[in-house]
Amino acid sequence: MSDFVSLYTAFSGLTAAQAGINTASHNVANASTVGYTRQHVDLSSRIPYYQRFGVVGQGVDVAAITRSRVAGLDTQVRTSASAQGRLDVLSGLLAGTESVMGEPNTGITNSMSGMWSAFEELTLDPPNPSARRHVISSLGDLTTNINGVAEKWELEGKSAANSLSAYVDETNALLRNVGDLNLKILNSSAMAGTPNDLLDQRDVLIDELANIAGVTASTMDNGAVRVSLDGLSLVSDAMVSPLSFDPATNEILHSSGTTVSPGGELAGFQSYLQTELPAFQASLNTFAKELADALNTQHALGFTPDGSVGGALLTYTPGAEARSLTVAISNHTEIATAGSGAPVAEYDGVNADALAALRQSLVAGGGGHTLDDAIRSVVSYVGEMTAAAASGARSQGALTAAAENSRMQTHGVSIDEEMVNLITYQRAYEAAARVMTAVDESLDTLINRTGLVGR
Repeated sequence: MSDFVSLYTAFSGLTAAQAGINTASHNVANASTVGYTRQHVDLSSRIPYYQRFGVVGQGVDVAAITRSRVAGLDTQVRTSASAQGRLDVLSGLLAGTESVMGEPNTGITNSMSGMWSAFEELTLDPPNPSARRHVISSLGDLTTNINGVAEKWELEGKSAANSLSAYVDETNALLRNVGDLNLKILNSSAMAGTPNDLLDQRDVLIDELANIAGVTASTMDNGAVRVSLDGLSLVSDAMVSPLSFDPATNEILHSSGTTVSPGGELAGFQSYLQTELPAFQASLNTFAKELADALNTQHALGFTPDGSVGGALLTYTPGAEARSLTVAISNHTEIATAGSGAPVAEYDGVNADALAALRQSLVAGGGGHTLDDAIRSVVSYVGEMTAAAASGARSQGALTAAAENSRMQTHGVSIDEEMVNLITYQRAYEAAARVMTAVDESLDTLINRTGLVGR
């Protein structure tokens, strides 16, 4: 009886070694597969049986083939990825916003310098038609530049809103895929073992969702994962609750109608559309209004060559000052350069001089800044926000890489380690086979040769 038990024990060793070889082979084959988690064989000794001389072991069982996965490392990577996604998107959007300003060579500050130079030139020769037309031209160049920045910022906002909508759709597609995998994993529970490769696929999707939307995930007792955002369930078993995007408010809504605050890339788009871009637009509108009001107020104090009071130089629509700012005069005779009315002295340039002097006047920011200070403040505000976002993205990138490297050390496949495992299992297989050979020879002697003595 003991020889037959030994044969079965040796066979269990063969089975365990073969499982180890197959698992190591699978690890090597997937060493470069994105999201793959190293698998290992869990062995347990079989329950021994009792002989009159003691307890005898019966070999080994393959208890399970499990993944080297640590939930805490997943949490660290996904939290970091969410912050990274937000900063990367915001940094890219702000860089685009800054670039359309064309500073310092072709931007608004350059056009402002041109306008002041035109006024100063007019001061030297008030009746000169060329100098007057130069003022109108410089005003046109300035308003066109301001209009252009405002228009491009509007386009940047529309593009960001379209991207946000597309990312919400992508999030919903990923949620549906997680729900499908949950169903497959639940269906596989009736079979022996753990569907490790399905679990890896699901973890890859959750990583993507963390980067895009900052979701959190928790594994339930039945093996399915619950994906949530702001405490609201997005995936539970195979049931999916999709998100929706409201373009009027740039808000993201849960299927229940509740507004949610996502993380990740969605948060970057939302922050830009709801905070940074509106602040930039408001500051440019304020500057355009202060510019027009200052020029118009001073121009109204002067007189045209025919003795008329100066009219508005610039006009705008309240609430959309930068976008609508336009030059209000088209004929150079409408420029009020004189300081006194009819009869107007031909070379009276008192008001032209006053217009040029606005360059140093504190007419912006409630009387605390010049117009040049005001536009430089807008430019520097955009630049500082862009630089801060870029710096934050770089710093977060280092943290994200560190978290990912830490996870890879545990989850990833080491070719050197797998080669050692292959050799170990190979030797175990050879040894178990040798045991079977020895037991087979013993059984052959017992069965076929016993009782031949003396014949």
